[in-house]
Amino acid sequence: MFLVLASIIAVFLAGAVSGIFAMLVLGIHAEERRAMRVDVGPSRSGAASRRVLSTRTRSDFPDGVKAGR
Repeated sequence: MFLVLASIIAVFLAGAVSGIFAMLVLGIHAEERRAMRVDVGPSRSGAASRRVLSTRTRSDFPDGVKAGR
């Protein structure tokens, strides 16, 4: 019984990870296609993939943006 439950959980988690990866890949491809056209703005999937894959650190933000009090 435990082995069946563990297998079901493993398959579910693998499917969830594969789905998230597929959405990121689709967002990247959509953003690349959109970048070729000048008159079209970014999409939700492109914005989400940029947000997830961004490598910005605190030192990358401009000095005018202050957090806290």
